[in-house]
Amino acid sequence: MSNGRENIVLPARLARTLDEVRQRLLMIKIAEFPLLLLAFLALAWLFQATADRLLNLSWGVRAFFLTLDLAAALALLWFFVIIPVRKRMDRKKAALFVERSLPQFRTSLISAVELSEKNAEFPAGSHALVVKLLNDTTRQAAKINIVKKVVLTKHLERLAKYTTVACVVSIGIAIYAWKVSPALLQRIFLSQVPIPAATQVISMTRDMSVVAGTDAVLTAKAEGKPATNGRLVIKLSGSKPQIIPVSPLRTENGVFQYTVRNIREPFGYHFEFNDGVGREHRVQVKVPPSIASIKFTQIYPKYTGLKDAEMPASNLRLLQGSKLNIEATASEAILNAALKIEDLGTTLPLRIGGASGSEFKAEIMVPESGWKSLSIPLENTRGATSVNDPVYRVELIRDRPPLAQITQPRKEVITVVAGAKLPLIFKVSDDFGLKRVALVYQIFRANVSGTLEMAEKGEIPVNFEATEKSVLRTIEWDLARLVPPVSIGCRISFWIEAEDFAPRPGAGPTRSSEKEIGIISEEQKRMELLEQMGERAKDIERLYDLQKEMNERTNQSIR
Repeated sequence: MSNGRENIVLPARLARTLDEVRQRLLMIKIAEFPLLLLAFLALAWLFQATADRLLNLSWGVRAFFLTLDLAAALALLWFFVIIPVRKRMDRKKAALFVERSLPQFRTSLISAVELSEKNAEFPAGSHALVVKLLNDTTRQAAKINIVKKVVLTKHLERLAKYTTVACVVSIGIAIYAWKVSPALLQRIFLSQVPIPAATQVISMTRDMSVVAGTDAVLTAKAEGKPATNGRLVIKLSGSKPQIIPVSPLRTENGVFQYTVRNIREPFGYHFEFNDGVGREHRVQVKVPPSIASIKFTQIYPKYTGLKDAEMPASNLRLLQGSKLNIEATASEAILNAALKIEDLGTTLPLRIGGASGSEFKAEIMVPESGWKSLSIPLENTRGATSVNDPVYRVELIRDRPPLAQITQPRKEVITVVAGAKLPLIFKVSDDFGLKRVALVYQIFRANVSGTLEMAEKGEIPVNFEATEKSVLRTIEWDLARLVPPVSIGCRISFWIEAEDFAPRPGAGPTRSSEKEIGIISEEQKRMELLEQMGERAKDIERLYDLQKEMNERTNQSIR
């Protein structure tokens, strides 16, 4: 026996064919891994998502399923990638694989590989036979497309079809349930997101900020499975949640609304419809600036002699021409304050001061008209404005002219004898004080032609205290003291004049009604008195007759 291995080499073409068979078989085996993994994950996740949607699986159960998924993926990697790579075929195994698939080679292919190996032994003198075997096997392999006939991909194609079907089914179901699919997929990877409900709650108002004391309209919409009723859950700090039933609006399908009145503190809220729970939102409360204290002082005109007086905010009776002094303090530091005259629609800025920036004041002249109500809107440093500002009612008072009245004598025309003393009673009053009161008279005397004409005019001042607003006087007017003296036939007209301190351009003093005195002789006066007595006697007689007639009627009725 001798070794001729030095000259025996496996033909390159045959070697390439066997190497290609080895490589293609390994790639097909490895290609099965992603297909199997994709099909497994698609079906496993579909099963897990369905179970989670129906049973709302806990975190532990979902973690167990995810561990199984990972273990299965690793097992597939081990059996279809790592083991095939580690135990990949050599040329001998490739030759045996080809011979099992192609019986026509019998044992020639494996023999060619073994005889061409290093240290291969064969009988002496058989070198030519070995070369002939290699050449014949190579020619036979060249006639057949070994790779195409031996390395079949039908199994891989069938596996790809099954994988495609599994993926299409999973994706189709995911698209059909798209509203819940993303959340279910997140939950497979142990996310804590809640499972979307059959009825989704869409918040329409969300977070908001309202002014204290106002209302908040909370609105949400139910999508998916229709809801005929729902609940509003309000959570106040430090107290149990309040559950308020809500009904859908008639005007908008699926929209629920509730108005929270007179909000004083912040709170959280969410809506619940069927199995759907809306997101938690919060209503913040802005406390607007307000007037903590206010003082109104009326500064009267000097002519009234009145001292400055503090006026109650509920009853601002202001004298025209006076000044209104306003001093107030806000609940916090303010940026702007104004006096709003409601009836005129005008706004007057107020001065802001004080160490804290919360004080403001103003001094305003009271007009003759136009003021009926006042308010003071505020704006704080954060830009929040006051709401429901108090309205201060105003009554404007006009300084009226004095009133003068002569109560005695009552008649408009009286007669007296020359030198008589005439008793007079009169009353004068004013709302803020009197400046002058006087008895004013005019004397009419007969001229040459016998016609009466005014001859003299005079006045008699009436003394009173400066603090008196009402003067009631009884005086005896001695006509004998008139100079020159009045004689029979003269006429005297008189009245009471009064003035106050109020400036009234173009206006004269107030006058009482005018009365007249006629100077007659004693004989005329006597005749006048007799005539008056006769009239009175007639009146007494008429009264007697009337009483007598009534008595007769009464007696007749009794009978």
